[in-house]
Amino acid sequence: MENSFEKQNISFKKHTGIETKVNIISETPINRGSFGEIFDTVVEVGGHRKRFIIKKYRTQIFEKIAEKDTKHAFKNYSLAKEAGLKVFPTFRISEDQKSILMTTGFSDNQICVSTNNKINVVELGRPLIEEFEDLDKFISTIFAEGLKAMKKGISLHQDMFFFLLSKNEPTKVDFILGDLDNLKQAESIKVTGWQNMINIRKVLIFFCDKNIDPSFHEIFLDKVEYYYNQAVKKYE
Repeated sequence: MENSFEKQNISFKKHTGIETKVNIISETPINRGSFGEIFDTVVEVGGHRKRFIIKKYRTQIFEKIAEKDTKHAFKNYSLAKEAGLKVFPTFRISEDQKSILMTTGFSDNQICVSTNNKINVVELGRPLIEEFEDLDKFISTIFAEGLKAMKKGISLHQDMFFFLLSKNEPTKVDFILGDLDNLKQAESIKVTGWQNMINIRKVLIFFCDKNIDPSFHEIFLDKVEYYYNQAVKKYE
């Protein structure tokens, strides 16, 4: 589709302050959320073409609100990265402060589903999941992420989680905190820990309902309950 940026060449800045100019080659809208629209984008940087995601914050009504929301997400990325949380390696703000360029969760062998839309694995070209590779490690690690965030006073919203999935069985699965619009710092560590565990549990149940074959639901959800209870015990 035709580029909707005012100019094709645009600079994006890292959280460290380093700027890189990229040439927007193409962009395809893939999702729309409360804060903006998501595009699967091909850019040219340093003479090489690469695939990224660009999130454009909404400017139709109040342009200053779009800039505020973009800056807020960018600040949250720095906060999450400094806390050692799992975030995308690339997360940059545009020079007009209305867009974020970030790593894509898609590749030739991998797809990405999130908790902030209704798209499931079937719509992305693979069948519902019937088998996982190292499921216990995946579920225990995601609850451990909630505890790590708690220690830094960071509240994890349900919309933040993206799941990276191999296209073939047994399914390799990982997660990343991809949508940082609703990341928050909280004053009460104990309340934050409790809320993080509840939100992660809800995220995993939602993920199961959308993406896992019904024949595997019971096994998956039993493990979710086990690791949820183990995590809760660690901060009580």
